[in-house]
Amino acid sequence: MRIICIIGSARSNGSTAAIVDKIIEGMRESNVEVSRYCLGDMNVNFCLGCKKCYEYSGRCIQNDDMDTIMSDLLKSDIVVIASPSYWGDITGQLKVFFDRSTPYCDTNENRIAIQKGKKGISVAIRAGQSDRENIHIIESIEHYYGHLGITPIASLSIKGVNTIDDLYSKEDEINRAYELGKNIINLV
Repeated sequence: MRIICIIGSARSNGSTAAIVDKIIEGMRESNVEVSRYCLGDMNVNFCLGCKKCYEYSGRCIQNDDMDTIMSDLLKSDIVVIASPSYWGDITGQLKVFFDRSTPYCDTNENRIAIQKGKKGISVAIRAGQSDRENIHIIESIEHYYGHLGITPIASLSIKGVNTIDDLYSKEDEINRAYELGKNIINLV
């Protein structure tokens, strides 16, 4: 089984990345192949809105790290997307990633089809104490999954995390992330 983890954060060493790494640690017990991408470390250009991907090829005219990420996503059985809350929403990096996925979107009749049966997991982390923002983030990720034909199978919402130290003080949340990864095969 192949799994791709996409961290929609500007920081590859922040709280969101730490939670994804804990999920990956749990996955390794299931002997799965895992790829990890942090969008803040990648060169993914903004969508130009040119609609060239709606023409005959279904491909984007830009050549950047999006090609690498999507190539891996196409080969994966499970997609994990995680985002911290930036002003109550997904990060700009993740929004750009979603926009650049238009060549694979079900609204594009010339799209590059995604293999049926792919599953998705959503992760949201925020500083505040309410789940409201995280629910919105998870819904945004699941909306993306819906347009790509990816079936959501689980989500993880963590609140009260403003710094990495806040996260490390939340042993129960860290354990939940680990268990999610460890039991990933049972979710499919």
